[in-house]
Amino acid sequence: MQTLDPTICRKARLSRDPRFDGQFFLAVTSTGIYCRPICPARPPRESNVRYYRTAAEAAHSGFRPCLRCRPESAPDSPAWQGTPTTVQRALRLIGEGALNEHSAAQLSARLGVGERYLRKLFQQQLGVSPSVVAQTQRVHFAQKLLLETTLPVAEIAYASGFGSLRRFNAASREKFGCSPSELRRRARRSAQSAGGIVLQLSYRPPYDWEGMLDFFQRHAIAGIESVDAGCYQRNLCLDAEYGQIRVRHHPRKPLLELELNVPDPGQLMRVVAQVRRMFDLDANPADIGASLRRHPLLKTLIKASPGVRSPTHWSTFESAVRAVVGQQVSVAAARGVCAKLARACQPGNNNGPAPGLTFPEPTQLLQLPDDALPMPNSRKRTLRAVCAYFSQQAEPAKHDPRAALLELPGIGPWTVAMLGMRGLGDPDVFPGGDLGLLRAAQRAGSLENLDQRQLLSQMQSCKPWRSYAANLLWRSLSQ
Repeated sequence: MQTLDPTICRKARLSRDPRFDGQFFLAVTSTGIYCRPICPARPPRESNVRYYRTAAEAAHSGFRPCLRCRPESAPDSPAWQGTPTTVQRALRLIGEGALNEHSAAQLSARLGVGERYLRKLFQQQLGVSPSVVAQTQRVHFAQKLLLETTLPVAEIAYASGFGSLRRFNAASREKFGCSPSELRRRARRSAQSAGGIVLQLSYRPPYDWEGMLDFFQRHAIAGIESVDAGCYQRNLCLDAEYGQIRVRHHPRKPLLELELNVPDPGQLMRVVAQVRRMFDLDANPADIGASLRRHPLLKTLIKASPGVRSPTHWSTFESAVRAVVGQQVSVAAARGVCAKLARACQPGNNNGPAPGLTFPEPTQLLQLPDDALPMPNSRKRTLRAVCAYFSQQAEPAKHDPRAALLELPGIGPWTVAMLGMRGLGDPDVFPGGDLGLLRAAQRAGSLENLDQRQLLSQMQSCKPWRSYAANLLWRSLSQ
């Protein structure tokens, strides 16, 4: 496991530079509290400070989270980047609440490894066990709900993954030194919108919010999602129940405000994790920008769009459908086809967009007759093959389907690349053969003779951030 350099950490915390927020945490032995490096409290003496790569490590060492800087609001720690793929997948599943209802043994089975080996990987890479990571996440998520919502304490216990109110009370007293109700009384309660829950999702600035809105507006499927007055809205189907999210940018702080209307509080953790991925809130723009600025085609573009992000669609399956439908057609045409498919799968909404329209499931699309698929016959066969593949997966969102899909007829490198970028959030994808990327690169470098092969070769120097390079080039076409 890599160790932190105390000298660098000391300079970072004294500067309160937001670029270090979430990259490490500091604990104060004299108070027993751990904080973010941007905490507004008076800086403690260096002799009383301990540094940790993750909040879970600090909590495991017996420190309580600070109520002023609220470590649960920090962008997710990038400490896991570079760890084995198994650990990355495990962290993603834990982030969605995998250990709230299932055991570590079940998590290991889903990952295809033994429980003992998984514990060893976590200890080597993160210094703590999977259960410690999960418990810290539960406590932080519960704290967030206590301070930012008016949900009853019992519902917060359930939403955060605690098996009972008694366990929640015990964890709260251990981590905060008081009960959940006392913790809520101590803090100022955030305002709530009518009928919804509003949470604050932090990111590392800068953040190209206008670019994100532009992406979601251009790809919005009528009746399912929309962008209006600087707000993204989407309908969801969560375990056969209808829900809705709204996302807007805070006017003064580096965070997004997420308003949720979900039928089951137990879905909150999963929804928050997926929204963070959709809006790429855990990216480190300092590292990405430093890499892209070295490329001659991108150095001017990164100045025009600082904080470029790589957005994703709601699910891996949705991304796969969009990629297949979008083959050799415009973005506007592809989203029109997706809207028709969604309405066809919900007969009650055939007269037009309705509030309850959601993106269809694989089995729903498979049941549609051929005349309900507005596309060439070859693409119909490809779409049906993709839907059949995902319908056979017990957990289609928990694995990388690219290799398997590449074997299906009608699936080529471009489709798989788009799935990797927009479905899996892979940071290092550059879709070869995309005419929009070629046109943007030719314009950025005044290189009319630049071809696809040369562009792909040039983009090798942008590793491991080629997805961001692609998004930056697409972004330049709308500026």
